[in-house]
Amino acid sequence: MSLFTTQKSRRVAQVSEENLIEIIVHSLGRACPPFPAGPGGDCAIIPQTEKARYRVSTIDSVIVGRHFDSSCSGKLAGRKLVERNLSDLAASGAKPKDALLSLMLGPNVDLDWLKEFAQAVGQSARRAGLRINGGDVCQIQAGQFSATLSVQGFSQRVLTRTTCRKDDRLFVTGELGGSRLGHHLNFRARISEGLWLANQKAVTACTDLSDGLLKDLPSLIGKKYDALVDLEKLPMRRAAHTIAQQSGRKAWQHALQDGEDYELLFCVKAKESSSFARKFKKHFPRTRLTEIGLIQVGQGLARDQKTHRPFSGKGFGHFA
Repeated sequence: MSLFTTQKSRRVAQVSEENLIEIIVHSLGRACPPFPAGPGGDCAIIPQTEKARYRVSTIDSVIVGRHFDSSCSGKLAGRKLVERNLSDLAASGAKPKDALLSLMLGPNVDLDWLKEFAQAVGQSARRAGLRINGGDVCQIQAGQFSATLSVQGFSQRVLTRTTCRKDDRLFVTGELGGSRLGHHLNFRARISEGLWLANQKAVTACTDLSDGLLKDLPSLIGKKYDALVDLEKLPMRRAAHTIAQQSGRKAWQHALQDGEDYELLFCVKAKESSSFARKFKKHFPRTRLTEIGLIQVGQGLARDQKTHRPFSGKGFGHFA
């Protein structure tokens, strides 16, 4: 099923705004609470029940032609919208709670595709304990589709960037590179791992890898430190090697630059790094964890640990 349809009877433009909202809310399923906490008014009324110290918020979108193409299923596109937002919460060590969903639909969007999209949003949200409290629907030009999710979570301790220290060890979950061969549409945010990391005093800083390690790593360490990365320890996805054969570049270059890995990149106090790794593996035996480098005083650069030379290239940039 394609995102857009040429059949007039299947277009979202064939139903009223009220009916369209009913279809979306129904498709979201149990992730959508009843009014007033859910859709039905000018604003969602959300009871304040959390006793956590911090409330954290994030917002992210998926746009056809940018984050997926029109042949992508509604299921994968909807899941990606939720999971990429949840990945930000995971990097902060926050528990997902509430969300608002905004849909901008071209009149030729296929109604069945949209139902599948909303069902996937609801299923991913429900799995993470996230409630869709309301949102907005509007029509835009034909051949276009975008969806935005704004998410709130709660945490007793928020993990942040630029709070690492000299000699900290650099860790990453999962594998890197070659995401466009499928991983960018089929991943799960590391929510459980992020919540656990926030409770570990040994963890000094954290971010998620959405734009590529070379783009996200400088943001993690700030301008006072350099990160020395051991290329031989990079956990590379098999797809990174596959793409390398096609591009003529090295697999490690794809692991550093491709982006959309949605893994957690974080720093751990040097004296506690070994015991930390053992504890992590005990709690998350199915999640790969790799120590890939260390932090030194510097200028905010990612360097090769062997040569100390700054890496060339960069990750994904929206405007460059």
